[in-house]
Amino acid sequence: MGIIAQYIRIDQNTLMGYLDNSQLLQDDLFATPNSKKTNLLDIGKSWDGLFYVLTGEPLSNYKQVSPPLQWLIFGPNILDVEQDMGYGPAKYLTAAQTKELFEAVNVISESSLSDRFDADKMNEEGVYPEFWEDPEALNYLIQEFRKLKEFLQIAAAEDQALITFLC
Repeated sequence: MGIIAQYIRIDQNTLMGYLDNSQLLQDDLFATPNSKKTNLLDIGKSWDGLFYVLTGEPLSNYKQVSPPLQWLIFGPNILDVEQDMGYGPAKYLTAAQTKELFEAVNVISESSLSDRFDADKMNEEGVYPEFWEDPEALNYLIQEFRKLKEFLQIAAAEDQALITFLC
């Protein structure tokens, strides 16, 4: 097991409903198996590694990163401070913030991820899950980056908000 990051694309009305009653988020999440949700992205344990190769910082230093990339794992807004999704409350990005994040991610090339990938430094800095010496670690990050970029592209094109959380 381990800590994974998930994203949910939602329309503005759904976001407003979740803000009014955050239990609806959990109800919606558990009502349908994850494999049947087209608006859910699970990037597994890649979240801290992705943040690192996209920003040059581990997530523990996320405040040193400028928005919108700062919002990559933790959106800038808290859905409900009292709700625990596994590792704290869900965060969200408005549709406009989601577009900003997509635009920032969209200009990042896969080769720049390779340039920033440094297994020894990432393990030394405690970038989760600290298995970066694995020969497939970079490929794993690139695959998850592709999925995240495509997911953000759809959200931006459909004017959707984004919910983010660790579980």
